[in-house]
Amino acid sequence: MFRTEMPRKDTKLRLDERILEALRVEASESGTSFNALCEAVLFNYSKARGKLPLDAEPLGETRGGRREGSGKPKQPHPDRPAKNN
Repeated sequence: MFRTEMPRKDTKLRLDERILEALRVEASESGTSFNALCEAVLFNYSKARGKLPLDAEPLGETRGGRREGSGKPKQPHPDRPAKNN
């Protein structure tokens, strides 16, 4: 199945604090966001249980891809003094 443009929906879950902390640590160690990790875990579980087709693929990044100016260092404003970090 090909990736389709499907919107994500916000939802609220109440979970055991130990689970939340374990997922936060795993996300941090994996270099991914908490939300992306949770979505991947639930997606894989749903496929394994037969609730999603085996050829289904996750949505992936849907924020619009590369944006102009992303990743470039910010240039100081000509009318303001540069900040020293």
